[in-house]
Amino acid sequence: MLAFQSPVRGCLWDSETLASETKRFPDVSALIAGTFARHSREFHQWRVAKKQTLVNDKKAAALDYDDLAVSQHKLGDHKAAIATMYKKDKLMPGIYETYSNLGTFYIYTGELREALKHIDRALSINANAHFGREKYQKWLVLWILEEKGAVEDEAGFRPDMLRGFAAMVARMEAGGVSKEAGKNLRLEEAQIQAAVRGVTGMMFFADFDNPILLEALGDLLRVGATRQGPSYLASLCYMHAMFKSEDPQAKKRYSKLFENASSSTRRDEAYYKSILQSALNQGEKLNESIRAEEMAWIAEGKDAAVEFQKKYLQPEAKK
Repeated sequence: MLAFQSPVRGCLWDSETLASETKRFPDVSALIAGTFARHSREFHQWRVAKKQTLVNDKKAAALDYDDLAVSQHKLGDHKAAIATMYKKDKLMPGIYETYSNLGTFYIYTGELREALKHIDRALSINANAHFGREKYQKWLVLWILEEKGAVEDEAGFRPDMLRGFAAMVARMEAGGVSKEAGKNLRLEEAQIQAAVRGVTGMMFFADFDNPILLEALGDLLRVGATRQGPSYLASLCYMHAMFKSEDPQAKKRYSKLFENASSSTRRDEAYYKSILQSALNQGEKLNESIRAEEMAWIAEGKDAAVEFQKKYLQPEAKK
């Protein structure tokens, strides 16, 4: 397993309560604000050119197709990424990563039913790949399809209640029961931790600032707030979602979610804005420096992927 490194990873939050929440959910604060090492646009352009040549010359291995498709996706060309995966599947059928990637790419084209089809196929091949993250992606798609922009009534919401994606996870863990049947369900700490790992994995490998993923994470972080302390991290999730969303109705929903999550923290909106903006600035600064490094590696004819891994990724330390 690889663990990302960031120079500012451990010093984002200066509140003792925030520190305790971060201890409960390691690395979540860095993912909320993007203060971790990410590839630049120039890296993905370089990798597309490199991997496309291998594909054209019929020298590409399965992983080369995956690398090409992911970089096409990161550059916003989701249709090209899908085409690359179908080309790979024709040559090398039945590989888990192919269908997992297709499931992700179809989410970004808005074809959620098609995404589910490929996610299910990936799960049938390896249900535990990526530490079980795939099932949470499926549940996320089902949640989006079910909600379709519906706004839950936050009035009267209690910290011990499940809402949004957390409620969906509880229903799925209980065997896929209906909303009505799942009203009184609860999540165990191990289930919360696993779901948080699933969502943060999607944020790390896809988009850390995707409003839907931020909302889903916020919903999970609110669970157990009465036992573990005020939901600062959840409040930051909803605020970041509010920043990033371009939909006026969604912005209103995230604003309500933020107000409710932050109401018990005795911190005002200005406090959260200051902390979040400061952390986002740190993340931007870090990744601008990485962009300069990657551009230099490419100009020098080095393998930018190898250099990035050597500097920013390392085997997880043994306990």
